[in-house]
Amino acid sequence: MATDDTAGAKGGNTIRRLIIAGVIIALAVWFILANTEAVGVRLWLVSVETPMWIMITVVFLAGWAVGALLRRRSARKRG
Repeated sequence: MATDDTAGAKGGNTIRRLIIAGVIIALAVWFILANTEAVGVRLWLVSVETPMWIMITVVFLAGWAVGALLRRRSARKRG
């Protein structure tokens, strides 16, 4: 009976994580769509002018990638 309780807790945790991820992604998409004007970004020596939604998308994806890498690294330490 303990295995059923553990499985239920894991399933609930997975669903909660999916809901939170969905909310964050929905907010990011909404924010991107609300900011479509062009902006200038200076990267040390290079100056780039691009629509703001592209910059926001790049930053969002970079944050996601860093989070994925850190999660993978901490999983290796535990295992």
